[in-house]
Amino acid sequence: MHNQVLAVDIGATKVALALIDESMNVSEKYEIRVENEKDLWSEIAEHSVDIVNRVNGNFLGVGIGSAGPLHLSTGSISPVNIPQWRKFGIVDCFRKTLDAEFVVLHGDALAFAQAEHRLGAGRGVQNLLGMVVSTGIGGGLILNNQVFNGDSGNASFIGHHTINFDGIPCACGRFGCVETYASGPRMAEIARTRGWKSDSPSFIALAEDARSGNATALEVIDEGTRALAVGIVNTLATLDIRTVVLGGGVTQAGDIFWSPLRNHVKNEARFTSFLENLDLRAAQLDRDAGVIGAALGVISEIEALDRVPHLNNQKGL
Repeated sequence: MHNQVLAVDIGATKVALALIDESMNVSEKYEIRVENEKDLWSEIAEHSVDIVNRVNGNFLGVGIGSAGPLHLSTGSISPVNIPQWRKFGIVDCFRKTLDAEFVVLHGDALAFAQAEHRLGAGRGVQNLLGMVVSTGIGGGLILNNQVFNGDSGNASFIGHHTINFDGIPCACGRFGCVETYASGPRMAEIARTRGWKSDSPSFIALAEDARSGNATALEVIDEGTRALAVGIVNTLATLDIRTVVLGGGVTQAGDIFWSPLRNHVKNEARFTSFLENLDLRAAQLDRDAGVIGAALGVISEIEALDRVPHLNNQKGL
């Protein structure tokens, strides 16, 4: 018999649901596309009930990792790229729908950071910045081996750090945010404005053309990774930490992404002596990092309360 958590990973284009047990095994995973025309919560609720009905053991609660902004004091979320949800009370919705005692909300990138710190590329590191680079860009912090939420739950909102106050308008309302230059869709859009054409105008296609030597694709990815590097170095300099773990679809493009990013990070950091030898690491948990991290929010809270004592003795925890 297993203790299991319903893990919910809310991103800009999809919501992933899964059962996670205390050994971090992932089962019953299901993905829902985010479309503004449909009742997203109704579909999430329906599949959540169905998944929880398959729990083989003890149901511990619901862990949620969501794109932000978050409002932890009210258990609500306002994801920039999901306009239908503004101050949506997701915690109460899950409590009522599943009669769950523990419903724990984290930022999606913070859930990612916690998973990678505990089980992936960040193991053994005391302080790290975790970043998801995909449709949007998010950051999560582990400081002194502890999850750092900040006052409202939005610590390291790095995708919406402005790096050019006269720059491209962002969906968040600001100008020149890191995300407007460095997210996958934005890089593809910038390339299109410069004459790049593709039958499938996505970042995947842009990266393929860059590998083939397309000058526009190479230029836009270079600019995007430079914008990302500025955001990374600004954050690390503020906190005096040196380790970054990056995941998300854009990071899976390989050297066409990682090579310019490493060069730009090195160049941006060279003016500050304590930022020498910054450590950029690729995520190890692939597509399951978000749901694993969401589940860890619940398991960590229960561990702290010692409500299920044997959880503390599980391998990897």
